[in-house]
Amino acid sequence: MREVTGQTFWGTLLAFCAVIAIASVVLTVLYGQTRILFAMSRDGLVPKVFSRVHPKTGAPRANTLIVSLFCGVLAAAVPLGQLADATSIGTLFAFALVNVAVVVLRRTRPDMPRTFRVPLSPVLPALGFAFCVWMMGSLSAVTWVVFGVWMAVGLVFYFVYGYRRSRLATPLTTDA
Repeated sequence: MREVTGQTFWGTLLAFCAVIAIASVVLTVLYGQTRILFAMSRDGLVPKVFSRVHPKTGAPRANTLIVSLFCGVLAAAVPLGQLADATSIGTLFAFALVNVAVVVLRRTRPDMPRTFRVPLSPVLPALGFAFCVWMMGSLSAVTWVVFGVWMAVGLVFYFVYGYRRSRLATPLTTDA
């Protein structure tokens, strides 16, 4: 920034804003992941310890501790760029699946009550899916390998532990 503006103030301001942005992302990930583990535990996909909450605060304390420890170890051991890429590919993959699910559920469960209807469906979800896949394609081969390893670990855990315990695995009853 100094080369462009002739002042160091703007570079310092930009660095300060980057630190604030990174802190907000970390807090969002910590909060979100603790709640995801909580919901997965209630569905039987992970052990019951993850569905316990503190009686006074209602917060999932074990999840917060485990996720914070895990993120802290990763932050200390893995360069920030690689963590950002891994977070990006996982998030983009989840968003791509959501776009596919919108179209699939519209076709397979048209009777399901919905509080929000996606405009321009199926065009908008198809564009969302394509955009997510396009952005995922711009990530490095190392990021794809890390993503593949985490997906494999998750799938093994699901089939070894979660599949038989899942409350969602019970067949849906339909009125025929």
